[in-house]
Amino acid sequence: MTSTLKYMPILAGMLALAGWAGTAEAQTPLNAGGASAARNFMSDIPLNLCDANPRPSRFASADGNRITWTCNRGGSPVVIRYSATGSSDGVNKLLQPPANAASNMLFLNHTLTTGCTGPVLVTRPADGKQYNNTTGCNNGNTVSLPVHLGVSDVQGSSFNQTGPLGTTVLPLNDSGLNSQVGAITPFSIFVGKGVVKLNAAGNAPAGQIDGLSRLQVEQIFSRSVPDWKRLGLGTVTDAAPGALEATSPIVLCLRTAGSGTKAAFDQTLMINATETAFAGAAVIISPSSSGVLTCLANNRRSIGYLDADQVVSFNTGGAQAGLAYAVRVDGGLAHDPSLADPKRDLKCGKYAYWTAQRLNQRTTPIGGGTDALITAFINNVQTKAAIDLLPTGAYWASTEEMAVTKNSDRGPLVWKASDHPQCR
Repeated sequence: MTSTLKYMPILAGMLALAGWAGTAEAQTPLNAGGASAARNFMSDIPLNLCDANPRPSRFASADGNRITWTCNRGGSPVVIRYSATGSSDGVNKLLQPPANAASNMLFLNHTLTTGCTGPVLVTRPADGKQYNNTTGCNNGNTVSLPVHLGVSDVQGSSFNQTGPLGTTVLPLNDSGLNSQVGAITPFSIFVGKGVVKLNAAGNAPAGQIDGLSRLQVEQIFSRSVPDWKRLGLGTVTDAAPGALEATSPIVLCLRTAGSGTKAAFDQTLMINATETAFAGAAVIISPSSSGVLTCLANNRRSIGYLDADQVVSFNTGGAQAGLAYAVRVDGGLAHDPSLADPKRDLKCGKYAYWTAQRLNQRTTPIGGGTDALITAFINNVQTKAAIDLLPTGAYWASTEEMAVTKNSDRGPLVWKASDHPQCR
C-alpha cells in the first residue's frame, strides 16, 4: 500500500462511510447491488460519471464481487458502490424500506486497507480517462448499508428455480418497484479446455467443438446426457492431447437459485427440460459468477454458463487463459470475434441467451442528491455512446442498437420496424 492509503485517518474514513468527507461537504452515496453477471459492467459505469480531476479512485475486493468508487461529480464528492451477490437481491432488497436492516447489503469499506494493493494508475483505452485502482482488498473489509439501486438480470416473474436441492426461489413480485430497462445482458455457454470434437474417422481429437444445439444443451444440463461421448464428442488430457479418453464424464458448473444468470438460462434455453438440482462431484453449484468461472477453469471436461464478457478471463492474457472457451448455441455466439461486428448475432436475433438488465428503485425518493445520481447512472447505462466507452461494452449492447426486442425474458422476439441490412 502507498502511504496515502496506509495512513488514511480512521475518523475521516468512518465519516466518509456515513456520507461525510471529513468536515468538508457531504459525499453523495449510491449503493447498488444484485446481479453478479452485471458486476464488471456495473462497476465500469462510475468512471463515466466522475470528473477527471481530482483523479477518481476505484477499490476492489479480492474476489472482485465488491467495488467502490470515490470521485467528484460536477465538483461535488460522490461514492458509488456495487455488491455482486445474485439477481434476486436486486429485487428483494428494494422491497424493504431503507430503514429496515433487511434492505442492507455488505459493501466494500474502502477506508479499510487490509490486503489492498495499489493504487495503480490505469488509463481507459477508449478515451484516455485515468483513475487510481486499488485491488485485492480483504473480502472481510465490509460495511452494511441500505441498497439504493437493485440490479437484476431478469424480471421478478422469471425466478422459479431450485438448486441445490432444498434451495428454491419462487417468482418475485417487483410490480411495486420503479423498474427500468438498462443495457442488454448477454450470456455464453462455456466448456472446459479438454472438450474436443472428433475427426472424420471418429478416433482422434480434432480441436475445439463447433458448438451445441439448444436441444443438446437441455440434455446436458438436465443430466440426461452425462458423458460427452454420447454426443459424438470427447475429451483429452494435458498429458496426452492427441488421444481421446476412454470415458468423458461431463462436469456441470451451475449457479444457485436466485441467480439471474440461471433464471435467464432457464427462460431462454431450458425450454423443454429442467436443470438438475442435485449437487455432487459432477454437479458443482456456485453462489456467484466467479464460482462458475473457477469451476470451468478447474475441470477440463466441464460446461457452464456465465455473462459473455467473462470470456476475457479465458482469452490470451486473461487470469484463466486457455482453460475454457465459449461455444456456439444453434450456430450463434453472444460475441463472435470473427465478424466485423462481434455482437451481430446478439443484436440480430440469431442468439437466444440474453435478457434486458433490470434496474430497480423504490418509488419514494431517497434525498441528499442520491436520486439525481441514480438518474444519471441509469441514463448512462442505457446509451450506446456510454457503453462503447467501457471495456465490457465490447460485449454488452444498448437497446437502441438491437434489431430485436422482447417483452419478457423468455420472448418471443419482436423485430423492430425498418430494414436491418446489418443482420445479413
